[in-house]
Amino acid sequence: MEGNVLGDSVAQKGRIPVDINDMREEIEECRDDAAWRELPLSSKIRVLIRERLDQIKQESEARSS
Repeated sequence: MEGNVLGDSVAQKGRIPVDINDMREEIEECRDDAAWRELPLSSKIRVLIRERLDQIKQESEARSS
């Protein structure tokens, strides 16, 4: 049993529950290309977060130069 508990905790490391009920439709509809429609919701969320983080990084680099 302990092996399962440890395995489950390792598998869950880096994962957090997030309530997106009020944003789900907006996320699903923010793009209209076929590739976006094929992505699962979790991947769409990851893409949007990555894009925003990249944007913030670029803005930060532009300010510091």
